[in-house]
Amino acid sequence: MYYWLTFVLGIVILTLSISNPFYNLTIKKYLKLAFIFHVIFRVFLLIIGILMVFLGLYFESMVNNV
Repeated sequence: MYYWLTFVLGIVILTLSISNPFYNLTIKKYLKLAFIFHVIFRVFLLIIGILMVFLGLYFESMVNNV
């Protein structure tokens, strides 16, 4: 059931990219960048989070297919 770890990790990454308070507490507090770089980083996190969720779905379909 390792695909659950992929789901949870993808959801946490999505939460980082979408939720401003969670992002401020975890990333922005320690990473001092210009505004445009924060925007680019959040878009990158969004894409990585979506890919992680779909990767978890793929793993689940492979496990349940056997």
